[in-house]
Amino acid sequence: MQTFISAVMFFIVFGSVLFLAYVTTKFIGTRTNRIIKGKYVKIIETVNLGFDSKLHLVKAGDEFVLISTSGKNVQVLTKVELDAYSADETETGDNSFKFKEVFGKYIQGFAKNREEIPFSEAESGDKEQSGNSPVFNANLDRLRRITASIASHKAEDGEGNTNEN
Repeated sequence: MQTFISAVMFFIVFGSVLFLAYVTTKFIGTRTNRIIKGKYVKIIETVNLGFDSKLHLVKAGDEFVLISTSGKNVQVLTKVELDAYSADETETGDNSFKFKEVFGKYIQGFAKNREEIPFSEAESGDKEQSGNSPVFNANLDRLRRITASIASHKAEDGEGNTNEN
């Protein structure tokens, strides 16, 4: 009986901690979002150009400005004229992270991959049989082409032409 009571208390405490973590995260997230949002300046769109560089379309007042950021550098590139822009797009185009959408896409992708493997292979766990999947074969062919191109590159340049002693 005492084990049952301690298990129930554990679940109550664990649930309370999870609930408090959820409420705290929501509170901090909405408060931070309000602090970060500008009254007259909004980032309309951001495009990643590489590891460290991004291109931002910023609305400042009634003008649109294209800026580039890279590391500690920020450069104003040009002013942009957008005729088909409506202010509703930024209000509904929320830049917040939507966990439900990402989780749903992940689950759909997992279910799709699971359906590609026949039932007997999925349950038996035999790795030699599951090696016949289209994804595995495509990756194997790609690896063979890369290896062949490296071998042909070495043959053209000659392996004796290195800087090693």
